Amino acid sequence: MQTFLQGGGVMIKHIKLNHDNLAFAIEVQREIFPYEDATKKYTEMVNGENDNNYFLVYNGDECIGVSGLAHYGADVEDGFLGWFGILPKYRRLGLGSEALRLLDETARDLGYRRMRVIFNTETGFPGAKTFLKVNGYTAESYQCPRDRVSLSGNYAILSRSLYNEPCEPWNNRNLHLTDEEK
Repeated sequence: MQTFLQGGGVMIKHIKLNHDNLAFAIEVQREIFPYEDATKKYTEMVNGENDNNYFLVYNGDECIGVSGLAHYGADVEDGFLGWFGILPKYRRLGLGSEALRLLDETARDLGYRRMRVIFNTETGFPGAKTFLKVNGYTAESYQCPRDRVSLSGNYAILSRSLYNEPCEPWNNRNLHLTDEEK
């Protein structure tokens, strides 16, 4: 699966992860997120064990990053941005915003109405929250009594409508982050 966005000398495309590009995608992800590892999530998607969508992001023929769409449970209208990152040498050039716009198109094609991001305010990348806010995301804290991990107070949900309509807040619905830690 490839999707394209072109204009202003930029040609952003997403190439869905597969067995042939999996190892390269893991290398790119580790360069962007050196203290985190998406190997399990990427491999599960490539092997058909989940229905998330992860992509390599290219500008023309040059790989500039990774991105992904996931969902949690029965929330079929909420897509979650996952493992979205641009390699350092391509940041602050507008390419990340273009890659995010292309991912929005993919999310709409998949039936999502809203995009969400789970953000750890203690360990998250400082520029990431600013980047998301500049791109129309609003933040709310995440503290769900049934999700022990969230009670640290270090989590936020950033949200944005994919359509020209108000974005319903997450309202602390259970994301099961505690289960994911296991």
